[in-house]
Amino acid sequence: MVTRMREKGQVTIPAEIRESLHLSKDSLLSVARVGDGILLTPGPSVFESASAKFSKMAEDKGITLQNLLKDLKKIRHKKS
Repeated sequence: MVTRMREKGQVTIPAEIRESLHLSKDSLLSVARVGDGILLTPGPSVFESASAKFSKMAEDKGITLQNLLKDLKKIRHKKS
């Protein structure tokens, strides 16, 4: 599905998605940036706190995003 962002950053969530998630005009939504994308979830999200904990643990162990992406590439290559 595709939707358009309006002048003030507003987007319309298609009716079938709103209905299936029981969202109404006053529903709270959590917004998080995930790479080059946006994750929109109903209600307060545990994603942000889990993501922050993971980032802190990775930083403490010296693990970088480049390390993770490099390892992911190796794993995907082995499976193909």
